[in-house]
Amino acid sequence: PARLTLLADTVAVGQRVRLAVAVDHAPGRSAVFPAVPPGDAEAGPLLAFGDAEAFAVRRLPPRVRGAVRTDSAVYDVAVFAVDTARVGPVTVRLVAGRDTVAVRTGVVLVPVRSELAGEDEPAPVGPADPLPGLLPVWLALATALALVFGTAVWAYVRWRRRPGPAAPRTEPYPEALATLDALAGQAPERAAERTLSAREALRVYLGRRLGVPALESTTDELDAALAGDPRVTHEARTAAHRVLALADLVAFAGHVPPPAAADEAVADARDALARVERQIVEAETRAAASPQPARP
Repeated sequence: PARLTLLADTVAVGQRVRLAVAVDHAPGRSAVFPAVPPGDAEAGPLLAFGDAEAFAVRRLPPRVRGAVRTDSAVYDVAVFAVDTARVGPVTVRLVAGRDTVAVRTGVVLVPVRSELAGEDEPAPVGPADPLPGLLPVWLALATALALVFGTAVWAYVRWRRRPGPAAPRTEPYPEALATLDALAGQAPERAAERTLSAREALRVYLGRRLGVPALESTTDELDAALAGDPRVTHEARTAAHRVLALADLVAFAGHVPPPAAADEAVADARDALARVERQIVEAETRAAASPQPARP
């Protein structure tokens, strides 16, 4: 049910490419993809899939087709191997309540091209002079050239491995609003999919903005976490609960909501996001405006 696709036919050492990971499962489960931990990529691999090192990940909106839900994520990776790179496997966790199942993708073998080959590549050392007395000289010269070439290749690979400037990540609130705006244009017969997508957008926002495990939590666990957070008002919690409760009926009971109910779920998700975001912004504004204690 899990698959891996490298969006390139060949790669160069250190070249940034995209790696797509998708998993098909029952709508009642949530897919948890490996996260890229914060840190300095120069200090060592932060997240490795075989010969590929991941620098960033972006979660894509899920797709629901009948009784099958597809979750996917796209990683920015770089490959550090010679001749052929072995990319994968990637392990994805499927969570339903307290039940967790780990699924693994396959492995992709991709050719690695050399960017040193060409006109600027040092010419190979020719055959040694047949004079016996010059053989040690030619051997020493060949060894020196090999050392120089090897050092140059090592320095080049280290230079290419330096990560470029990271792409700016979309803020949680605008990203969630964009997802909900896209749902408004879906056909009425896709009410169930629209409801599940509204829940997904809500959970992703709450997880990123409040720092709670929203994607891995059940509805009751998430509701309890929101109830204990002073940044979540009663109205925001109520609107979020309506979205989660309706989505649970769709995911676990096969309920097909009418189009009007799906529209209300999208509206409730938007209302909960706006209320939480307003509370967070107001708290940050008050903190910035409060006088700082003088240092002794």
